[in-house]
Amino acid sequence: MAKFVVFDLDGTLIDTLKGLTLATNKTVHELGLNINYKEEEVKTFIGRGAKNLLRQALKREFKDEEFSLFLNNYEKTQYVSEPYKNVKATLKELNSRGVPLIIYSNKPNNIIQKLVKALLSDIEFLCVQGQDLAYPPKPDVTLLNKILNKYDLLSTNGIYVGDSIVDILTANNASMPCLILTYGYGDKEEMDKTQNKAYIDDFKEILNYL
Repeated sequence: MAKFVVFDLDGTLIDTLKGLTLATNKTVHELGLNINYKEEEVKTFIGRGAKNLLRQALKREFKDEEFSLFLNNYEKTQYVSEPYKNVKATLKELNSRGVPLIIYSNKPNNIIQKLVKALLSDIEFLCVQGQDLAYPPKPDVTLLNKILNKYDLLSTNGIYVGDSIVDILTANNASMPCLILTYGYGDKEEMDKTQNKAYIDDFKEILNYL
């Protein structure tokens, strides 16, 4: 049984798709593009960080000022998001059991800190870590390993919970078992081709592994 949990955020703890779609469309419109992305399209852009999302939306490389514009829109639109069903109750139960909880996400770190504070302020997390540009994004685990070492946590004693191929690869790179939530943003056909993961349909099923 796992002794601690590392979570992805988007598509795992919080449904941020509506806000990400708003931010994406607002940015491309302000940059003069007549494109209106649907949520299902933006979903395919999620998982490998904000820069990758904007690059796919624009279908080209972007300038620094264009990325700054996107980040500004990104932050403003995130507060329409809500935690998924059973997330808060399950996290509170894990808190009551004394299970250390970590968030490790490719969401920009300054944005994730504010969003978690706004929507999950009553949950105790050992660490909340978004993308730090000094480190490669997930599925790289350099920063995750640094966090685990800081808190004297052995990766094989934990479990990684996410919703996408990026999360499966992250878990594999960290030598952690992986749970994948089927309600998230990942492409199941793509994920089916990978090893070392288990699917769960409801967030509260995590309790069965701890």
